[in-house]
Amino acid sequence: MKSTLRGLAVIGMALPMLLGIGSQIGWAAPAVANGTAPDAHLSAAAVTFTTGNDNKDFDTLVRAQVETPSGRVASDFSDFGTEYKDNSVHGPFMMRTDTGVTAAMLSSGTVRISIDPNGNDTWHFNYGLTLFFSDGTSFVMQVNNKSLDQDSRQLTTPFTLATQVAVPDVIGFSASDARATLQAAGLSAVVGSAVDPTCNFINQVMRENPRAGTIVNVGSTVSITIGLKPRICP
Repeated sequence: MKSTLRGLAVIGMALPMLLGIGSQIGWAAPAVANGTAPDAHLSAAAVTFTTGNDNKDFDTLVRAQVETPSGRVASDFSDFGTEYKDNSVHGPFMMRTDTGVTAAMLSSGTVRISIDPNGNDTWHFNYGLTLFFSDGTSFVMQVNNKSLDQDSRQLTTPFTLATQVAVPDVIGFSASDARATLQAAGLSAVVGSAVDPTCNFINQVMRENPRAGTIVNVGSTVSITIGLKPRICP
């Protein structure tokens, strides 16, 4: 099995200008630039490895995979035949990418880093990953101070991709219709009420916060206010 994996290993193309990975200590929180739409497709992915004070041997196969919650491989990279020397940076490497995967499918994904050493090998490393989407946004994560060896060959790191949507316009809707519309957009609703002095929105949504068109994270809460009839309508 080891020889088969190595025979299939493909070394990705390094694109040094595509992705810069720092060497800060600890975890760098994932970031979504400009709001990734749930239906945006994964268009590319890149991974960079920064080796610490214990190298990866040249005959150790390394693989990086990004997976959806269902186990579908969204991006994949493997490298065999390259020593990752102490205190060196390798990458960014472009990963093979399944462009059929959407941001919504990666709302809670997993990065899997694994090695297949030839005998004993201990590797200390950091890695950085960038996912690029068809709407021009990107997701960046950095994981530091990790190690793999012949006895512990796999590392999995879950991540949350905060996709974003525009708040639908529910002004004039009934409370039930407004709630259903917001839920269909991946949002939740908190319903309140207030007297409508204009009498234009009796038993309808007269205000929503955030306002329609505001870009928010999927899963956010929108407050809607239902108009109540005053004692006297104008």
